[in-house]
Parts: sequence; structure tokens; C-alpha cells
Amino acid sequence: MKADLIINRPHRQQPLQRGLFAIVTIVAWTLWISLWLPVITFFAWLFGLGDAYKQLGLMHPLHAANDLSMVLSIAAVCALSMGSWSQYNRFRFAGKQRRRGNRALDIAEMAPALSASVDTAKQLRARQRAVIRFGQNGEMFVDTAAD
Repeated sequence: MKADLIINRPHRQQPLQRGLFAIVTIVAWTLWISLWLPVITFFAWLFGLGDAYKQLGLMHPLHAANDLSMVLSIAAVCALSMGSWSQYNRFRFAGKQRRRGNRALDIAEMAPALSASVDTAKQLRARQRAVIRFGQNGEMFVDTAAD
């Protein structure tokens, strides 16, 4: 089994380390997005969004403050609604088991579902990794030579 290149175990980190990692991540994403700003600006100019900004913000500079307050109030309503929805879900689902455990299948049930013999199903259950081969008639068997 190939090992992961990045070890990610945040439960073993101190809260200060997790907070610092979050801040570094936010800064990295901000820098990454700022690298794309010239491309985004080009496409905005190409689609005429610069003209829309001129018409909405520059032609009526006295209305710009009202427009900004409207945008901020809409953003506050969106943030409040999303925050309240997430809190509702947190209170509703916190500490509850979300999924039921699967029932264990016995070999007699598993073999027909795999279209395999009971012996092949036993071999599959005993192994963590297996190479499966198919015969001429479509029968399935575990290749023991591939180990």
C-alpha cells in the first residue's frame, strides 16, 4: 500500500497550530486568487462589465453610497440566513449517528451476489487485496499467483 505524501491529523495538533494553519491557508488562497485577477479583469472588460460599473457607480456618484449599503445589507441577510441554517443543522444533528451499520453478510449470501463460488467468496473475504481473474465461461476466481 502506498503511503500518503501529506500527513493530515488535525486532531493531534494544538488549537494554536490549527489556527495558524487556517490563516496561512487563507493567505495562500488570497494570493492565488490575486494572481488570476488580471485574467478575470480581462474577461470582465471583454463582456462589458466595465461599462456596467461606469453606468451604475460613476455616472451617479451620489447613489453609489446607497447601492453599497444595499449590497452590504443583502450580504448581511445572506450571512445571517446561512449562519442560522447551519446552527439549526448543528443543533439538530450534533452527536447523532448519521449512518446505520451494514449488516454482515454470510458467505452463502455473498457468493451469488458476486456470481462466484463459495470458495472464491471465502478467499475474497479473507484478503485485504485480491486480483480477480475471469475464466472463459465467465466464472470468477482469485488469482493466487499475483500475490
